[in-house]
Amino acid sequence: MAIVKSIFLIIIFSNQIFAKDFDDLFKITIEIKDESIDKSIDEAFNNLVFRLIGYEDFEKAKMIRGNFNSKDFLRRYAVVRNNERNFLQASFEEDIVMSQFVDSSIRFIGRNRPIIFLDIQIDNGFNKPFKIESVPYETRLESSIQEIFNDISEKRGLFFEFPQNTINLEKKDYFFEIKDDNEFEQYKYDYFESFIISRSGINNWSMSYKDQISFFKDSNEIIEKIRLLFEDLSTDYLSNFILDSSERKLMMKVTKVSSAEHLDNLLDALDKMISIKEYSIKSFQQNEISFSLTIFGTEDQFMKSVQTHKDFSLESSATKLIQASLNSI
Repeated sequence: MAIVKSIFLIIIFSNQIFAKDFDDLFKITIEIKDESIDKSIDEAFNNLVFRLIGYEDFEKAKMIRGNFNSKDFLRRYAVVRNNERNFLQASFEEDIVMSQFVDSSIRFIGRNRPIIFLDIQIDNGFNKPFKIESVPYETRLESSIQEIFNDISEKRGLFFEFPQNTINLEKKDYFFEIKDDNEFEQYKYDYFESFIISRSGINNWSMSYKDQISFFKDSNEIIEKIRLLFEDLSTDYLSNFILDSSERKLMMKVTKVSSAEHLDNLLDALDKMISIKEYSIKSFQQNEISFSLTIFGTEDQFMKSVQTHKDFSLESSATKLIQASLNSI
């Protein structure tokens, strides 16, 4: 029994991670300005590369493109018009793009992406201080701040989330009070950021972030400050999700596969995990399928991607073996 226990160690997950899959990883939307469609496609391809490596690097984008044109990686594209502006919506061929990454030995990030929870408190000097929620806002400042995080999320491929139902809650000293309990404990996130925006004059504003206060002449300056700050922070968030470039082999057993539809869902989920280079079915019995996998990255990285995957429930993990069940769909 001691030998069995030493061979198969069930891991208790003390270091939680709450990332989720960015399903539209290979779909890019950008505004078409005064350039040609070809140049816009080039820009969209560069943005895809930056999204996959986690930061902006034109030399690596050039290496990935190789002797091809950006159009060669396209699956489809369309030009759409919204609010008097033209946008390019481009979908790229996943297999072709990733083969270029592998051939160039460039590390990348899979669909498993971090969640950043935002605690943004605003005191406009006229109303009771409040927090930005997940609902859309009509006022310029709040909507502009939300637009920043929507833009960065789309460009970089990560998730920014806000609290819900806080504005109308009556709590004693709810805002700006230092509390021992975690008021956001019901939310799941990988990173937490908190800052306070205050009006310091008719048009003047201040921002308090990590024990530092910055002052601004108008709301445009503070909006630009937030954009630059979180574009930089996004590189740090994503750096912890870059897959190790080496390849490893392991086994994966998946239970609760009791129909042809379940099998199709399982194979579709595996096909979309770009951290898997290849896989083959080794056995199929009693609603359980065993796979042999070749993965990019470490076993721990792959285990975490299964742990947070919407289609899997991670049951246990041991050296070179992952056990999971298929979620009902």
